[in-house]
Amino acid sequence: MATSKLGPDLIYNIQGSGATVDNAYGVFTNFAEVAAGGNVPTVKRLKTKAVWGDSTGELLTFYTSSAQSAASKVYYYEIWNSSSLTCDPIDVKMFSVSYGHYAGSGSVLSSGGEAGDTPTKAIYGQYRTVLLENSSSVGDATGFPSLFTNADGSSIEHFYVVNFNRDRIGDKIDPGNFELNLVELDGPSYANNVYTGSNVAVSSSNKVISLIDDSGDASDSLGYVGLPSPERNLVSGSITNGIYNPNAPHYYGKVYLDKCVILIDAAKLNESGSFNTVTGSNIAGDNSFKLFTSISGSGALGANNGFFARNVTMTESAYYYVRVFPSSLNYSNNPTFTYSPNDREKNTIRNTYLRNDPTIYVSSIGLYDNNYDLVAVAKMSQPIKKDFYTELSVTVRLEY
Repeated sequence: MATSKLGPDLIYNIQGSGATVDNAYGVFTNFAEVAAGGNVPTVKRLKTKAVWGDSTGELLTFYTSSAQSAASKVYYYEIWNSSSLTCDPIDVKMFSVSYGHYAGSGSVLSSGGEAGDTPTKAIYGQYRTVLLENSSSVGDATGFPSLFTNADGSSIEHFYVVNFNRDRIGDKIDPGNFELNLVELDGPSYANNVYTGSNVAVSSSNKVISLIDDSGDASDSLGYVGLPSPERNLVSGSITNGIYNPNAPHYYGKVYLDKCVILIDAAKLNESGSFNTVTGSNIAGDNSFKLFTSISGSGALGANNGFFARNVTMTESAYYYVRVFPSSLNYSNNPTFTYSPNDREKNTIRNTYLRNDPTIYVSSIGLYDNNYDLVAVAKMSQPIKKDFYTELSVTVRLEY
C-alpha cells in the first residue's frame, strides 16, 4: 500500500457490491475530472489538553512504585498518580525523575566498569546524545557538545531531569502552559555525603520555587505547526504572572518541548532550593529521590503548588470531495450481479431488468494513487443507493 503517494493527484473508485466494471463510464475517476478543486490542501490542527487527564491540569499527589526494580532506581524513579498501581485507567505512570553528572559523581562505580563509569555519568551522556545533537552548546575537542549551557552562559555540569511519559504528552509539551513547583529541602542540616535516604526531607520554611518556560505566550505553540519547536529556557515564574523579573530572568535550565524533557541545573537547586546534591566520588547519592521529594512536598502544600502541564497533539487532515453523476458508476462486478467468465454470456448483467436500469448500494470509497495502488478506504456508515437517477456527493476526510 503506497501511502507515501497520497496527494492532490489521487483518484477514487466507488465500491458497491464489488468494484465497478462499467467501462463506458470508467472504473476509476480522477478528482480533476469531477470538478475543479476536487480536494483542498492538507489542514494541520492543534489540540491541547491537560497532561494529567483532569479538568484543572494540576497534579498534587505523587507516588513511586515498589514494583520498580532497585537496579533501575539507581538511574531513575517512575512517578505515578496513585498509590494503588492497579490496572485501572486512572492509575498511570506520569513521568520519571533522574539525575546526571558529567563526570559520574554522586553514584557508585559500576561493577567491572571503567573508571568513572557510573549511573549518573550514563544519564548525563544519554541526555547529551539525545538533546544536544543539533545544539550550539559548548563543544569538546571533537566538536561534540560536552556540557549543557544555561542562557546566562553558565555550564550545567550536573542536572535533574523530569521526563514525561510519552503516552501522556502527545506530540510535545505545550509551551507557556506548564508550571513545575518545587519546595525547598532541608539540605543544610546534613553534610553533603550523608544527605541521602531518610535524611532527605522538606524544609520547614515551605519556600516554593515555581518554574516555567520562557515562551511568555500561552499560544506560542501555534507558531510551530508541523515544525520542531525550539528548545526553551527554564526560568523562575508562574503561568498566572509570567516570567519573574523578565528583564533579567533567573535561569534554571532547559525545556525540550518535542522531547518532553525538563532539565534543571542542579547547581541552581542547591543555591535556591537547598538540595545539597551529593557530588562525592563513588557515593550512592540517590539524588533523583531529592527531586521527587521536592515535587511531592510542594504538591502536599495544596492547590497552586502542584505540577501543571498541558500537551499539544497535531493532526493533519486532507479533504477529498467525491462527486458521482447519475450516469456514472452504476454497475458492479460482484458474482451475484454478473455472469461469471465461464458462463455463456460473459460479463453481462445476470438480471436482464438491471441491464438497462441498474441499482447498486455504495458501501465504501477507495482512494488510489496514479499507479492505481490503493492507499486509503473510506467506509460509509450505511450503504447508499446509486442508480441512473441519483447523484452521489461524499466528502472524505483523511486524518493522520
